[in-house]
Amino acid sequence: MSETLLQVENLRTYFHTFRGVVKAVDGISFSLDEGQVLGIVGESGSGKSVSSFSILKLIEPPGVVESEKILFQGEDISKKSEREMMKIRGKAISMVFQDHRLFPHLTVRGNLTLAEKWGGRKARVALDDVARFFEITPFLDRKPGTLSGGESQRVSLARGVMAADSLLILDEALASLHPPRKARLLEQIAALPTLIDVPVLMITHSPAEALRVSQKAIGLSKGKIAATGDTRSVLESCGFLKEEGNHA
Repeated sequence: MSETLLQVENLRTYFHTFRGVVKAVDGISFSLDEGQVLGIVGESGSGKSVSSFSILKLIEPPGVVESEKILFQGEDISKKSEREMMKIRGKAISMVFQDHRLFPHLTVRGNLTLAEKWGGRKARVALDDVARFFEITPFLDRKPGTLSGGESQRVSLARGVMAADSLLILDEALASLHPPRKARLLEQIAALPTLIDVPVLMITHSPAEALRVSQKAIGLSKGKIAATGDTRSVLESCGFLKEEGNHA
């Protein structure tokens, strides 16, 4: 039986504005096991990205984050200071965003090498193996400014893998890619737990992406969990598969 890596209980993120309180995340609980790809699926404004930012303590005022506990590797990280969280973010927990956020002054190889150093330990997979996996070997010695958007996002994913020691979070990481390239990357993401022995938390607005990649999913709506369980059941329950044949 797989061990639980991340356990979130009663997570709440409220934004206190002059117009009132916005409950972006309102009492959600879930867990992620070792070797698992878990999808968090929802429309824009459902709270899915706010959830991941809240877990990593990246919410700024007027946002306020509360929870009963957020256990990561058995420790309650909700109680950790910013200095302690800096040792976790980008190291034990690596996150890939929709925008590439590559260092423009470094080559692709330099970006990947730096990611390996962030963790302060030997990477789980060799740099050249990661480059082959994401099909970026031909431009390892190029600067990010010379790459297309799709190429840059593949490098960003590779960098996330190089940095991930225990958990990889993908926050709409494929949203800007064209369908053919996206389809190939979905196959690769589904195989990541096998490649790097690290579970993946995939945040997406796309039912098709969740169905292709995750074994289990959480459906969010207006900051609350609408459904949880195996991915297809969640998507059907939330009405995300109105034309199921297009996503199978």
